[in-house]
Amino acid sequence: MFSGRFDHAIDEKGRVSIPARFREILQRENHDRLYITNFPYNGEHCLALYPPSQWDTLNATLSTKPRFDPRVQAFQTFFIGGAHEVPVDKQGRILIPTNLLKFAHLDREVTFSAMQDHFQLWDRKILEKVLKAAEEKINDPEFFTKLGL
Repeated sequence: MFSGRFDHAIDEKGRVSIPARFREILQRENHDRLYITNFPYNGEHCLALYPPSQWDTLNATLSTKPRFDPRVQAFQTFFIGGAHEVPVDKQGRILIPTNLLKFAHLDREVTFSAMQDHFQLWDRKILEKVLKAAEEKINDPEFFTKLGL
């Protein structure tokens, strides 16, 4: 399981180092590549990065859904169709495809954010705005009751 948030920088070639803690998990599972795709969140854009085992689980679950359901088709077109398989190099870096850099508005300063079985890559300033909005929601006394936790 992934946990934590880590600030990194994208180099001029579009490469970014995966946080050491995340790399350890990937290496332990013998993953030498990731699946990276576009992900919309509450009106903002980031990238979702999946280890192969979790990507396979997601696709297996998706294959049980009705293929002609317009929601399934929209998800496949946007999320699965937008995915790229990217190798993790010997320095623990990945090359982010140009179209995904543009989608997520990634500048030099980025943040990796864990999502248990995968992680996200955000432009640092956009994530700060998203976290502020999330904090306001969490401060609502009803939040955890409605969440069922």
